[in-house]
Amino acid sequence: MTSLLSSWNLFLPQILVGSLVGALLSVLGILIVLRGMTFFGVTLSQAVTFSVALSLFMEWPGEIFPILFSCILVFPLLYVRKLPGMKEEVILGILFVFFSAASQFMLALGGNVQNHLMAAFFGDILTSQVRADSLGIYVAIFFFILYLSFFRRFLFISFDRDEYKIQVGNPLPFDLLFYIILAASLTVAVNLLGTFYSIAHLLLPVFALLPIIRSLKILTVVCVLFSITSTCLGFMVSLIGLERNGEMIYFPTSSSIILVLCFFAFFIHISRYLITSFFSQKSR
Repeated sequence: MTSLLSSWNLFLPQILVGSLVGALLSVLGILIVLRGMTFFGVTLSQAVTFSVALSLFMEWPGEIFPILFSCILVFPLLYVRKLPGMKEEVILGILFVFFSAASQFMLALGGNVQNHLMAAFFGDILTSQVRADSLGIYVAIFFFILYLSFFRRFLFISFDRDEYKIQVGNPLPFDLLFYIILAASLTVAVNLLGTFYSIAHLLLPVFALLPIIRSLKILTVVCVLFSITSTCLGFMVSLIGLERNGEMIYFPTSSSIILVLCFFAFFIHISRYLITSFFSQKSR
C-alpha cells in the first residue's frame, strides 16, 4: 500500500492532466451524442491523429501547429460530408479509413515520427512527459470556456435549426465555432494522451449516463465525475501490477483507464436493464 501511495505521488502530474483532459472531453461529448455526431467525432479524432503525424513529419515545433492544422482541416471535412447525393455515414466511413491509413502511412517514415505516432494512437499517461503547465492544457481550457459560453446557442442550433434561422439568423458561424472547439480539444487530447483515450472519454461517459439522466446540468456534472473516477481507478489498476512467471507485469495506464470506463458503462446499462425488467414484471 505504501508503495502504491508513493507511486501515486510520483505520477501526480500525469493523473491531474489525464483527469482534466478526460473531464473536458466528457463534457464536449454530451453535445456530440445529442447531435447524433458520434461517427463524426470518431472520424475527426483520426483526422487529428493525421495532423499530429504531419506536424511531426514537417518538423513544425511546439504544440500549436497540429492544433491550427486540425482547425483548418475542419472546413474541408465539413464540406465533403455534406456533398449532395452521398449519405453522410458513407463519406465519414471513407474519411475514417483514409485518415487511419494516412496516419499509418507516416509510420513508414520511421524515426521520430514513428515513435510519436505510436504514442498518439495508443498513448500511455504513465510514461508520457505531460505537464500541468503545458501550452496544450491552456489551449484546451480556453476552448472549453468558449464552449461553455456558447453552449446554449450550440444547443439551440442542434435541436431547432429552422427556428434559430428565424429568430437569430445564419447558424453557420456558430456551427464552425463548435467544430473548431472540438477539433482543437481533440488535438490536445490526442497529442498528450492518445487517440483511443480521447475517443473513450469523449463518448463513453455520455453513452452510459444519457439514458438515465435527462437534466443537462446534472448530466454534465456526473459525466465529469464518471470520467475523473475512471481515470483515478485506471491509474490504480496500472500501478498495482500482477506477478506472472516470477516477474511483475504492469498494465498500460491508458488502456486500464479505458477498460474501467467500459466496465462502468456496461455496469450502468446492465443495472438499468435489470431494474427496469424487475419493476415491469412487478407491475403485471
